Amino acid sequence: MPHTASTESRSPMLERDQVPADLADLYDKLLVTRGVVPNMFKALSNLAPLVLGVTELLTPLLGEGTLSGWYKELVATLVASLNRCDYYVSAHRYLAVQRGATQQQVDALGCFESGPFTEKEKAGLRYATLLHISGRAIDDAAFAAVCTFQFR
Repeated sequence: MPHTASTESRSPMLERDQVPADLADLYDKLLVTRGVVPNMFKALSNLAPLVLGVTELLTPLLGEGTLSGWYKELVATLVASLNRCDYYVSAHRYLAVQRGATQQQVDALGCFESGPFTEKEKAGLRYATLLHISGRAIDDAAFAAVCTFQFR
């Protein structure tokens, strides 16, 4: 049977008024921190344990820590671009600026070596680019470059 395109999603994108209270709280937090509830969360909300688990994973992964949140968003944008995933490029570009990256930094990710980045930031972006290829692509020089910087 041939596949036909549909304008209706196979996984409904649940709005705040369609989810239980614990997920409504999550939607409220996302609105405050991101300015929007991303479609990924709306789709995953069909399975409450799944969306809550993903949130538990993403909060420390993309939150403030050893690396600043805006820099993590730039790395996520770069990797999404390397993977040619327009949805994630768009989402992480927005979040990078919202969290403190400059528009010039976001726009320069495609040619970050000549962009408005410190050597420390370039080393991390190089590392992410190599890791995207393969863990084996990270040679001693690339590893040493990120190890020389304290990312704080």
